[in-house]
Amino acid sequence: MNFTIPIFFSINENIFFNLFAFIHDVKVWNLEFSLTQLLCELIDIEAMSHTNHKAYAKPSYIQFYPTLNCNYSCRFCFNRNLPALKDIDIDDFKSILLTLKHLGIDHIDMLGGEPSLHPDLLRLIDLIDHNGLKTTISTNGTNVNLLTAISETYPKKTVRIGVSLNSEKVSHDLHTYIITFKPILKSVYSKQRILPKSCKAYMGMPGIEYFLLYRDIVNKNDVKYSVPFYRFYHDILKLKKTIGNIDGVFCSGFIPDSIHYPELDFVRCPAGTTKLSLLPNGDMYPCYLFFQFSEFKLGNILVDDFNAIWQHPILNYFRTFEKNNCPKTACSVFHSCHGGCPALSYIFYNKFSGPDPRCVNQE
Repeated sequence: MNFTIPIFFSINENIFFNLFAFIHDVKVWNLEFSLTQLLCELIDIEAMSHTNHKAYAKPSYIQFYPTLNCNYSCRFCFNRNLPALKDIDIDDFKSILLTLKHLGIDHIDMLGGEPSLHPDLLRLIDLIDHNGLKTTISTNGTNVNLLTAISETYPKKTVRIGVSLNSEKVSHDLHTYIITFKPILKSVYSKQRILPKSCKAYMGMPGIEYFLLYRDIVNKNDVKYSVPFYRFYHDILKLKKTIGNIDGVFCSGFIPDSIHYPELDFVRCPAGTTKLSLLPNGDMYPCYLFFQFSEFKLGNILVDDFNAIWQHPILNYFRTFEKNNCPKTACSVFHSCHGGCPALSYIFYNKFSGPDPRCVNQE
């Protein structure tokens, strides 16, 4: 059975997501004509009706999760509630690299889980290097011997290590590694603590880049640790005046990173524009925050044509931007902001166009 959608058809966003939820609840994914396909056509038409919609040839980078295993249980982790998946194996990774290389995607942002727990991490890195790609690896820094081996083998222009410092103490071995190899350092910003004590020894140190991360929240219990974006942003600006080697990391759904990615000025957020997120089993999503929602799976890079994944109609929403819908119109960054993270809006309000919960759910 096929449906033809008239070009004058318009759908309210709330109706769309209610239908999407209905599909997910009653498990009708097996219908060949597929209500999912119908809804994708509807969102495609809705997105195409906005200005600034354009086609993008490929993502600039891939957020890749080689393993979801971790030896920590950080309460700020955005992947802490995901079901277990088997680690990526070497043959599948080779296939993925060939696809990325063919497409001209030359950067892999490797996250987790804890990447150093993958039993073949060195082999994965070697394959990345052999194929002429670059990678950044985010780690909690517990396997110092492995990090040392990586840093001694590969130049920073090929492999960059980013070490998370979120505890109050740094081990002697990790401190020695930081002083010797000067990896990227980063911490998660929260309402309770801007900078952990462990990082202060490295503030202003030549050769060290330090980043504060605006905390993602994935449920209502996380709200008490968050602050509105404007507060985080202004705290970063204050710190930059006194600490030259510090900067902030936040979704370009707030203020676009137009210096590195000029196209972000014209889109809702980086999902499906400058990045895609990849699980160890090959499943691809617009962003890692959608991993928990199977309805946002774009396809599998190991079995599906990448062009079909990249042209998935769901991505059209992220590739359009009309105006900031946040109700906090008096906010100091309102006119520069694109409205926050649409994934968090979906998690909290079951719709994309809602406000970012970090900005409106504060007591």
